[in-house]
Amino acid sequence: MKQLLAVTLAMLLCLPLLACAEEVTAVSASAVEPEAKGLRISEIMASNTETLEDSFGNTADWIELHNTTDHPIDMTGMFLSDSKKDLERYQFPDGLVIEPDAYLIIFASGLKKNVADELHTPFKLKADGETIYLMQDGLSVDIVTYPKQMSDIAYALDEEGMYSFTSTPTPGEANEITPVED
Repeated sequence: MKQLLAVTLAMLLCLPLLACAEEVTAVSASAVEPEAKGLRISEIMASNTETLEDSFGNTADWIELHNTTDHPIDMTGMFLSDSKKDLERYQFPDGLVIEPDAYLIIFASGLKKNVADELHTPFKLKADGETIYLMQDGLSVDIVTYPKQMSDIAYALDEEGMYSFTSTPTPGEANEITPVED
């Protein structure tokens, strides 16, 4: 009788917890994907010596984003970082929109501000390789870890959704994967 009472009491105590767990799961499930799903880090160049110049004539490293969706994506409240400890190192300007199937170049120059019509992160990319984080509301939109880079060789997303080196960098355009010769 004591066992039956204990089991009944345990079930009664757990029922409210189970109901709460279902509510928490429902909230978590709806918050798992950021609104900007479909925005990809599509190309990285961490050792740019002559491929692309910024408005200062410098060959800063760069990151390319591609909106793979059929709707515009507002970058307000989105961040780019090379540090897991600080996922908000660079905040995109409010009101910046990437149109459907469009590309956006961000110079990883180490400048602390955007200039003219260019975006510049306060960090530079490491040619030895690292991880780039694209974040929105504390959620990852895209994360890419790239290996050691060679000068003017891009690390790009191919049509199959895999990253590989290409000797044909295409900043601001659809990627063209040309195998790198040794």
